Amino acid sequence: MQQQPEDIAARRLGMLIEQYVEARKKRYDYVSTEQAYRAIRQVLKPAISDRELDDMVASLAVKNGLAVVFDRQTKADDTPRPPGT
Repeated sequence: MQQQPEDIAARRLGMLIEQYVEARKKRYDYVSTEQAYRAIRQVLKPAISDRELDDMVASLAVKNGLAVVFDRQTKADDTPRPPGT
């Protein structure tokens, strides 16, 4: 059974978030949504809204015992971006 591109993209995003949270956990006791946003979007341009990305990062950070600082300035238009933009 062949995986769909959306499944592969979601798995890659999940792995990237896990790596980010693990790296933060080794040095800090919190995760900044602004720093996570910049780091993740620099490597991968997921077709999800910024808020969804914040929520995914925050959820995994909390599961790993880290505090979450919601410091990213949200835009008025926080809609999902089409792939490749």
